[in-house]
Amino acid sequence: MKRSFLVAVFALVVTLPVRAAKDTVAIELPAEHTRLAPGPNLAAAQICVVCHSVDYIYMQPPLTDDQWRSEVLKMKNMFGAPISDAEVEPIVIYLLSQNGERQVQETSPAP
Repeated sequence: MKRSFLVAVFALVVTLPVRAAKDTVAIELPAEHTRLAPGPNLAAAQICVVCHSVDYIYMQPPLTDDQWRSEVLKMKNMFGAPISDAEVEPIVIYLLSQNGERQVQETSPAP
């Protein structure tokens, strides 16, 4: 009994990867047609499209300088994006030029 059970378990273990490979489904993603818009430090920002679609940048709400910096550092430090320390600020500048929150300067009323 033990032997037949072991043979059955062994047969199942050996054939499982074959069955899993047989059931694998291939998908093809649509081609990316959108390009990053021209702006300061565009070359540095190209690294973003390694992981994100271009549309993803423009789908975000407009962010401030500190918020974009925080996002870029999160991608670098938490998610392992291949961004060097020297590339962080140029990417932030680009993102601000494309989707930055416009800062309204406070003016005091005229006397």
